[in-house]
Amino acid sequence: METIPHLLVLGDSLSDGGRLQDPQGIGNTWPSAAIRLSRELDQPTFRWTNRAIGGSRSVEVLKAWQAGDYPPPDRMVVLVGANDLWRRHVPWLDHAPVSPQAFGQNLSRLLYAALEAGTAHLDVCTPTSLHKDPEHPWNAALEEYRGWCREVADACGANLIPTGEEWMESLRLRPDIRWTYDGVHPRPVGHERLARTWLHHALGAPPLPCGELPARPSDLHQGSWP
Repeated sequence: METIPHLLVLGDSLSDGGRLQDPQGIGNTWPSAAIRLSRELDQPTFRWTNRAIGGSRSVEVLKAWQAGDYPPPDRMVVLVGANDLWRRHVPWLDHAPVSPQAFGQNLSRLLYAALEAGTAHLDVCTPTSLHKDPEHPWNAALEEYRGWCREVADACGANLIPTGEEWMESLRLRPDIRWTYDGVHPRPVGHERLARTWLHHALGAPPLPCGELPARPSDLHQGSWP
C-alpha cells in the first residue's frame, strides 16, 4: 500500500484561514487552493497538516514547530515574515517587531531543526506585502526579510519559493485587480496566486505568469471574481 507523504504548513494568517473552524483543518487560504489545484493539474498529493496561526511572527512559528504534536513531516512549507516587520508599524498584542537578522536566525533554527528531525523537503516562501501600493516603503523594507529567506534557504538546501517576488510583480502588472482586502490579507484571487506560485516552484506545475489572472476556482460559490 502506497503511503501518502505528510506535508506541514507553518506560518501566519496568510496560511491560517480559519483552519480551527474547518472540519478538515485546512482553512480557506492558499493551502486549500493548492490541494484543489493539485488535483486539477495532476500534481502529487499529500496528507496536509496546517498549523499556521494568524498574527504569528517567526518567533511564534518556531515555537509552533517545537510544540508540534505530529510526526516530523516529509515536507514542510513555511510562509512567515510579514508580521515581524508589521509590528514596527501596527501594534498587536504584546508582539514586538523582529529585526531582519533575528528573523533570519529564527528561520534558520526552524529549518535545521526540521532537517534534524528527518524532514526531507523544505519550502521557504518569501513574505508578500504590507500595503496595496507595491512601491510603499513598508513593502520596500520587506525585501530585506526576503533576502534572509534566500540566504537561509540556500544554506539549508531548502527550496526557495518566490511568493513575495511574484506577488509584487502581480501587483505591479495588474493594478486593476484587488489582490487583498487591506494590503496584507489576500482575497481569494490572491490565494490562487500564492497557490500557483508554490505548485510551480515546489512541484513543477505549469507556471502562472504574473500578469495573468488566475482562473476562478470551481468551488467559489459566493462573491465576485476577481
